[in-house]
Amino acid sequence: MANQIESYQAVTVTPVTDGVQIPVPLTPAGVGIAAVSVIVPGTFPNVVELKATVGVRGDTGTGSLLFRIFRDAQVIYYARLGIEAGFEKYYVPTLQAIDVNPPQGSHGYTLSIESLTPGVTATVIGPITMSASVINAI
Repeated sequence: MANQIESYQAVTVTPVTDGVQIPVPLTPAGVGIAAVSVIVPGTFPNVVELKATVGVRGDTGTGSLLFRIFRDAQVIYYARLGIEAGFEKYYVPTLQAIDVNPPQGSHGYTLSIESLTPGVTATVIGPITMSASVINAI
Protein backbone atom coordinates (compact mmCIF):
# COMPACT_ATOMS: atom_id res chain seq x y z
CA MET A 1 0.00 0.00 0.00
CA ALA A 2 1.23 3.48 -0.83
CA ASN A 3 0.65 6.69 1.02
CA GLN A 4 -0.75 9.75 -0.71
CA ILE A 5 -0.54 13.40 0.33
CA GLU A 6 -4.08 14.76 0.19
CA SER A 7 -3.47 18.32 1.38
CA TYR A 8 -0.46 20.41 2.34
CA GLN A 9 0.16 23.91 3.63
CA ALA A 10 3.23 25.64 4.99
CA VAL A 11 3.96 29.07 6.35
CA THR A 12 7.20 30.90 7.04
CA VAL A 13 6.48 33.70 9.48
CA THR A 14 10.14 34.70 9.30
CA PRO A 15 13.05 32.76 7.80
CA VAL A 16 15.74 34.40 9.94
CA THR A 17 16.85 35.06 13.51
CA ASP A 18 15.71 38.49 14.76
CA GLY A 19 12.98 38.57 12.09
CA VAL A 20 10.35 39.10 14.82
CA GLN A 21 10.27 40.13 18.48
CA ILE A 22 7.32 38.34 20.16
CA PRO A 23 7.39 38.40 23.98
CA VAL A 24 6.46 35.04 25.53
CA PRO A 25 3.61 35.58 28.04
CA LEU A 26 3.22 33.79 31.37
CA THR A 27 0.79 30.87 31.35
CA PRO A 28 -2.15 30.58 30.86
CA ALA A 29 -1.93 33.48 28.37
CA GLY A 30 -0.19 31.81 25.42
CA VAL A 31 0.41 33.63 22.16
CA GLY A 32 -0.14 32.14 18.71
CA ILE A 33 2.98 32.35 16.56
CA ALA A 34 2.07 30.35 13.41
CA ALA A 35 -1.02 28.82 11.80
CA VAL A 36 -1.85 26.59 8.84
CA SER A 37 -5.08 25.09 7.44
CA VAL A 38 -5.62 21.81 5.61
CA ILE A 39 -8.58 19.83 4.31
CA VAL A 40 -8.97 16.30 5.68
CA PRO A 41 -10.81 13.85 3.39
CA GLY A 42 -13.50 11.46 4.60
CA THR A 43 -11.40 8.39 3.81
CA PHE A 44 -9.61 6.47 6.55
CA PRO A 45 -6.97 5.92 7.73
CA ASN A 46 -5.35 9.33 7.50
CA VAL A 47 -3.02 11.46 9.58
CA VAL A 48 -2.02 15.09 9.67
CA GLU A 49 1.71 15.45 10.15
CA LEU A 50 2.64 18.81 11.69
CA LYS A 51 6.15 20.25 11.82
CA ALA A 52 7.31 23.55 13.27
CA THR A 53 10.62 25.27 13.98
CA VAL A 54 10.83 28.25 16.34
CA GLY A 55 13.77 30.43 17.32
CA VAL A 56 13.61 31.54 20.98
CA ARG A 57 15.86 33.75 23.12
CA GLY A 58 15.92 33.42 26.92
CA ASP A 59 16.08 36.98 28.28
CA THR A 60 16.11 36.56 32.09
CA GLY A 61 16.08 33.64 34.52
CA THR A 62 15.95 29.86 34.18
CA GLY A 63 12.73 27.95 33.61
CA SER A 64 10.40 26.35 31.09
CA LEU A 65 8.42 27.30 28.01
CA LEU A 66 5.40 25.37 26.77
CA PHE A 67 4.56 24.91 23.08
CA ARG A 68 1.00 23.87 22.21
CA ILE A 69 -0.56 22.84 18.91
CA PHE A 70 -4.29 23.37 18.56
CA ARG A 71 -6.62 21.77 16.01
CA ASP A 72 -9.27 24.45 15.71
CA ALA A 73 -9.73 25.31 19.43
CA GLN A 74 -8.65 21.96 20.92
CA VAL A 75 -5.13 21.24 22.20
CA ILE A 76 -3.81 18.11 20.48
CA TYR A 77 -0.11 18.34 21.40
CA TYR A 78 2.19 20.07 23.85
CA ALA A 79 5.89 20.01 24.62
CA ARG A 80 8.06 21.67 27.23
CA LEU A 81 11.43 23.36 26.62
CA GLY A 82 13.87 24.29 29.39
CA ILE A 83 15.64 27.61 28.90
CA GLU A 84 18.17 29.76 30.69
CA ALA A 85 19.26 33.29 29.96
CA GLY A 86 22.80 33.08 31.33
CA PHE A 87 24.83 30.40 29.56
CA GLU A 88 22.82 29.21 26.55
CA LYS A 89 20.22 31.80 25.69
CA TYR A 90 19.39 30.90 22.06
CA TYR A 91 17.25 27.90 21.10
CA VAL A 92 15.82 26.63 17.81
CA PRO A 93 13.64 23.61 18.65
CA THR A 94 11.80 21.66 15.96
CA LEU A 95 8.48 20.09 16.92
CA GLN A 96 6.72 17.25 15.12
CA ALA A 97 3.20 16.08 15.94
CA ILE A 98 0.89 13.52 14.37
CA ASP A 99 -2.89 14.04 14.49
CA VAL A 100 -4.32 10.54 13.85
CA ASN A 101 -7.66 10.30 12.01
CA PRO A 102 -8.89 13.85 12.61
CA PRO A 103 -12.50 14.60 11.60
CA GLN A 104 -13.30 15.20 7.95
CA GLY A 105 -13.28 18.80 6.77
CA SER A 106 -11.18 21.92 6.92
CA HIS A 107 -9.06 22.35 10.07
CA GLY A 108 -6.84 25.14 11.30
CA TYR A 109 -3.72 24.22 13.27
CA THR A 110 -2.12 26.87 15.47
CA LEU A 111 1.22 26.80 17.29
CA SER A 112 1.38 28.78 20.52
CA ILE A 113 4.00 29.43 23.20
CA GLU A 114 3.86 30.46 26.86
CA SER A 115 6.19 30.61 29.86
CA LEU A 116 5.57 28.18 32.71
CA THR A 117 7.96 29.90 35.14
CA PRO A 118 7.18 33.22 36.85
CA GLY A 119 10.10 35.64 36.55
CA VAL A 120 11.46 34.04 33.38
CA THR A 121 11.28 36.21 30.29
CA ALA A 122 11.81 34.99 26.76
CA THR A 123 11.24 36.28 23.25
CA VAL A 124 10.40 34.46 20.03
CA ILE A 125 12.94 35.88 17.58
CA GLY A 126 12.72 33.50 14.61
CA PRO A 127 13.02 31.69 12.42
CA ILE A 128 9.40 30.51 12.56
CA THR A 129 8.07 27.89 10.15
CA MET A 130 5.11 25.52 10.31
CA SER A 131 3.74 22.92 7.92
CA ALA A 132 0.88 20.41 7.81
CA SER A 133 0.60 17.39 5.50
CA VAL A 134 -2.55 15.26 5.29
CA ILE A 135 -1.41 11.73 4.48
CA ASN A 136 -3.87 9.06 3.39
CA ALA A 137 -3.00 5.34 3.22
CA ILE A 138 -4.53 4.05 0.00
